Amino acid sequence: MSTEHNRELESPRREKIKLVDYLKGLGPAAIVVAGIIGPGTITTMSVTGSTHGYQALWIVVLSCIFAYYYQEPAIRITIIRKITIMEGVSRYIGKPAAIFLFATVLVGAVAFQAGNFTGAALALNYFIPDISLTVWALSMSLVALVIAWIGVYKILENINKLLIALMIIAFVLTAFFSGPDIGELITTGFSFQTLGGEYWLILALLATTMPPNIVLGLSAFTKSKYKCTKNLSSTRQLKLSKFDLRLNMTFTALISGAIIVCAGTVMFTQGIEVTSAQEMAVQLTPLLGRYAGILFSLGLWAAGFSSGLYQISLACLLMNEAIGKEEDFKAARSRIIMIITSLVPIFIIMLFEAVPIELIITAQALNGLALPIVAATVLVLCNKKEVLGSAVNNTRQNIIYSLILLVVSVLAIRVFLDLFGLI
Repeated sequence: MSTEHNRELESPRREKIKLVDYLKGLGPAAIVVAGIIGPGTITTMSVTGSTHGYQALWIVVLSCIFAYYYQEPAIRITIIRKITIMEGVSRYIGKPAAIFLFATVLVGAVAFQAGNFTGAALALNYFIPDISLTVWALSMSLVALVIAWIGVYKILENINKLLIALMIIAFVLTAFFSGPDIGELITTGFSFQTLGGEYWLILALLATTMPPNIVLGLSAFTKSKYKCTKNLSSTRQLKLSKFDLRLNMTFTALISGAIIVCAGTVMFTQGIEVTSAQEMAVQLTPLLGRYAGILFSLGLWAAGFSSGLYQISLACLLMNEAIGKEEDFKAARSRIIMIITSLVPIFIIMLFEAVPIELIITAQALNGLALPIVAATVLVLCNKKEVLGSAVNNTRQNIIYSLILLVVSVLAIRVFLDLFGLI
């Protein structure tokens, strides 16, 4: 790392940052949150709320705190060193490791894309049931492909900001209209209960905000945002980026918590269990009126579509970083990855009328393996002085990140034990 960056960080200029500057700094973390809050997360929160009421709220808050510290080093590496995490893996660990990491992310993206576009299709089917789910899924996939195909970061950023806002409005309003008891919400939601001893569920709730590719995604999109910025110091970029991450992790907790509150207020109190996000929307209609089903379905659509768009855009960026090529959305290699991550999942749905369980299991296994690998890699990079100079991890940051690494390693072990039928 250059001494110029060291001096800038050690003796930062006193730069007054206005509210408008913070607002302009929003973006990369919003794109990542759009990837985190997908149909799978909404289903997990819906099922948890309908089964355990408000008990999991403290876990949601804890998971978002973990997710912040999991991603924060990506900001430092990207802004200070001017490289992404994937580029760091390629440069300091080896290109084969970077290509392997990209391959695991790509397989996971293809498998989970089917769930993303199916979730968006189920939401639209709520409004117009005469159109088949496959047609809706294909339509959403093509729209996402067109947006990614244009390849303009600012368009991607603005679309995801709108989708995040839609999710907040949809789920928070639905939770509000469900009429929760605020006193019980606080006393039960933050009583630190362990969900009847279901520790694996607790770990799953923590993992839903820390998929392995989010730290790679935040790094890649942060570099895209600031690569052409010349009149903004690294110190200022760091402050704006950390604010972006903190705010959007707060939004993640707000959206996830709102879904749990809604399910806990409406379903749990009546003994109704749900098994999917789409079923949650259907159940809300007779209980709270059609507006509740409409709001929840809009949120589900935004979650599915934004996650699908995130995966297409991210896979393209990571591929170029892994093989050491310049970021170029219009290059043939980038177009091929876009097509794979947008259309292959639709063909899978059309051929099998569902996502083959073997593909999902493979994706789970690879994600389970990738999560501790990515976390360990970030921890190593953040402790290399040749990478971060004076901005290397301090003792507190190492303790926090080691705890996160321990949790994700336990999650990885759990996935593999489950796959081999040992638990």
